Amino acid sequence: MDLSTLKLILMKSTITSFICLLFLNPLFSNENQELIQLWQKMEKKFTIDLKNDFSNKNIKGYLSYFAPNSNINIYQLGKDTSGKNGKGKTIKVFNGNIFCSIFRARIPAKIMAKTLFKRLAKQNYKNSEIQLLAIDYNDGILKGYIRIERYNTMNEKYMSAKGLYTFKNINQEWYITEISTFDDNSLSDNLVDLKNMWYPKKEGMKYDR
Repeated sequence: MDLSTLKLILMKSTITSFICLLFLNPLFSNENQELIQLWQKMEKKFTIDLKNDFSNKNIKGYLSYFAPNSNINIYQLGKDTSGKNGKGKTIKVFNGNIFCSIFRARIPAKIMAKTLFKRLAKQNYKNSEIQLLAIDYNDGILKGYIRIERYNTMNEKYMSAKGLYTFKNINQEWYITEISTFDDNSLSDNLVDLKNMWYPKKEGMKYDR
C-alpha cells in the first residue's frame, strides 16, 4: 500500500467519524436533556413535596403520590422501616375504594398510611430528610433511587434506609406504583444496579434547579 492510498483511507475514515458524530451528538444531547428534566421533577417530588407531606403526617397528601385506583406493592428487603422488627416482608396495598381493596385482598392505602404514622408517633418522629441518588428511565417506566433519614423530636437521626420507587405516568403526572426498601449500605446499590442508573454528577453535568 503506497502513501497516497493510506492518506485516502485515513481521510475517508475521518470524514465517516465526523458524520457519525454530527448525527449522533444531537441524539445523545436530547436524551441527556430528557434525563435532566426527569431528574429535576423527581428531585422536587422527593426532596420537597413528598418529604414535607410525610414529615407533616399528611395522609391525604402522602397518598396523592401513589397511582390512583391501583395495586401498590411495597417490598421490605432490608430492616422494616415502618417501626416493627422484621425483614423480607411484602405489603400489598390498594390505593382506592375500601371495598375494592377488600375484593382484591389488599390493605386499603388510607389504613396503611394511618398505621404507619401512628407507629412513627410512638417513635417520637419529627421529620424526614430525603436525598435523590439516581434515576432510571426505560420503556416509559421511571425509577427513583433515594436515601431516607428519619429524625426524632431531639433532632437525632434514628433511622436511615434506601428505597427504589417505581413511577407510572398518568395524565402527565408521575405516580408511585411500587416501592422496595433496603438497608443503607453498598449492598443495596448492587441490588438496584446503581452503576447503570443515571445521575447528573455521573455525566459531569451541571443543571439549573
